[in-house]
Amino acid sequence: MLAVSLFAASCSDKDDVEIPGGLALDKEEIVVSPEGGNEQVAVSASQDWVASVDDPWLMLSPANGVGSTTGSIKVDSTLMNGRRISDITFLGSNGQRRTLSVVQFGYGKQIDIKEPTVEVENSAAYDKRSFESVISANVDCKIGSIDYSFEGDLNDAEKAEYENEREGWLLNKKDEDKLVGTNLGIVLDRKARPRSVTFKFRWAMNVVPVVRVAKVHLVPVNPEDKLVDADGNEIADVVLTVRQKAAQKIEDNRAGDSLSVVIINEKLNSMAAIETSDNMRNWSNVTLWEATDAFVKSHPEALGRVRSVRFSMINLNSGESLPKEVRNLKYLESFYVSANANNQTREVELGEEIGELKYLKELTVYAYGLVRLPDNFVKLGKTLEYLNLTSNNFNKLSDLTKVVNKTNFPHLHSLIFYAQRRNDVCIDLSTLNKNSNGDYIYNNNPIGLYGNVSGGTERQALLSLLTWENLRALELSYCFLEGELPTDDEMDAALEAAGCRTRYNSSDFSTNKNDWKDKLVGDTCKWLLTSNNPVTCKQKNGTVVYENVVGTDVPRVLPKCRTLALNLNFFTGKVPKWLLYHPHAAEWSPGTMVYNQQGRGKNTAGQTVGFSNMNEDSYIYDYYYGTSDPGNNYRVSGVAYPLYYRIFVAAGDVDEEALLAKYKRRSTYKR
Repeated sequence: MLAVSLFAASCSDKDDVEIPGGLALDKEEIVVSPEGGNEQVAVSASQDWVASVDDPWLMLSPANGVGSTTGSIKVDSTLMNGRRISDITFLGSNGQRRTLSVVQFGYGKQIDIKEPTVEVENSAAYDKRSFESVISANVDCKIGSIDYSFEGDLNDAEKAEYENEREGWLLNKKDEDKLVGTNLGIVLDRKARPRSVTFKFRWAMNVVPVVRVAKVHLVPVNPEDKLVDADGNEIADVVLTVRQKAAQKIEDNRAGDSLSVVIINEKLNSMAAIETSDNMRNWSNVTLWEATDAFVKSHPEALGRVRSVRFSMINLNSGESLPKEVRNLKYLESFYVSANANNQTREVELGEEIGELKYLKELTVYAYGLVRLPDNFVKLGKTLEYLNLTSNNFNKLSDLTKVVNKTNFPHLHSLIFYAQRRNDVCIDLSTLNKNSNGDYIYNNNPIGLYGNVSGGTERQALLSLLTWENLRALELSYCFLEGELPTDDEMDAALEAAGCRTRYNSSDFSTNKNDWKDKLVGDTCKWLLTSNNPVTCKQKNGTVVYENVVGTDVPRVLPKCRTLALNLNFFTGKVPKWLLYHPHAAEWSPGTMVYNQQGRGKNTAGQTVGFSNMNEDSYIYDYYYGTSDPGNNYRVSGVAYPLYYRIFVAAGDVDEEALLAKYKRRSTYKR
């Protein structure tokens, strides 16, 4: 039996350094082999202290002192097969207590978890959704399996609803549910001498109103190695138990909506605070369904529930998604989320819960970091009318159109998809390389949405948008799209293949002003029905672009589109007639929003970008609405739409600089 040596230690010259609590140790645990040996512990103190040892197989020298010193711990050898644990307690004169645990392994194969039971919160900021487990072993070990369960009362309906939340919430450092089979990283560099490792677990947030339990089974990598417990008895594994606190129970009512909005805002780490002491009706980011709303008359249960909600200035990291509580806002008509921190460098998910909102009509996900749509996004096609995905990180146009198209989204009329650039300085695409996924990169990072629309999959993606007759707004500005736009003949073929008419007829017109969204109202655009008034389009310098075009020559492309933006891309080739003679072209500010391509830009072939027959500086409206007021006459020789002169010229000049600024990707705040 070993005694504890007692003698006074000399004061360190660092005693005057401020020490938290006046007493600190450089370690909390020491792990030793059966042979025992000598270990050291650094004691930092600004006061007198004394240490005590619980068991006789340990000896500490010195066992008391004044100020800081380095203590020596002598551990006796053991003949046990299992392991033994003892504590050395340090007590300062001010009452501060520090404990050092000493774990001595026996000769059997063992795994020791310092804290075998861990409790975590149901929710936390991204950087706090993790814990570290100190694991010691004298055998190479791994995570063999994980058993998940609920602990609490759930009825059968709730069990079915939350079943997919039961498993997979413990994650690796990459936020992946791939822990099973993971080697813990124990390096046995001294044969059977035990070694310790600190293993980091991440966890997903709990939305279930009961405790979740995960039992992590640690086993030897080599199945021939047999484990023993602390008493030397053979065991199959060692278990780490992780208990996660229950989430707040959210009821299907107005109070539940209020709680959901608050939780979503917190989980998004939004800088915009919600005044929870105020009535939800007064929250600036929320509107509620009122008794006078037509929807409430057919859905009375929606009265007082959240109709629209906005979240901004958020901070979601790569791999995260919208909080699952979004699904509780079941009567939501409009959802808006924007301005994620450092969004150009992050890849954030939208989450499948958004697809469960069966009344959603408007969705804006702006400067968020989105690279793909969730698998069930197509469910929104039954109701969605407006989709804004501006300033995100998609890599291909086809990644959008394979999901969002006129077949899946028959009610959609506005598709806003501009500023899909993750890099704002790259203007020469010929200098770029590709990564292993085939995406162009700059400084080893994807540049954003690239596509050559001259052929292949991306050509078909563009055609699927151009044959979408119901679109009133299509914005594809400020991306890395290159190639040539479809010719008039190609558009005719694409329209026929899509089952669309190729030319305008009387059904496209109306005399009712209330039809303005979907029809050409009045006489302004009736030139499209004629074949006896040829119109020649020229550049400002008189160069002929298209000669003697009649109305029936113009393909019926995007007939309802009042907003079209293709600028600041890398297009080349000719501007087709379906663009130059489009009945709503004057509303687009086409010189700025269509013909203006990336300044000093070069495509992947090294060719300077820009259309060959028209650009921002050469465009002039003389062929389109003439040079003088036509009065009430919609037929003017050599002019396509003379009545537009009264609207656009009389209205004054367009502030094209302000218009163009809208399409630049905005830098969001950085934390």
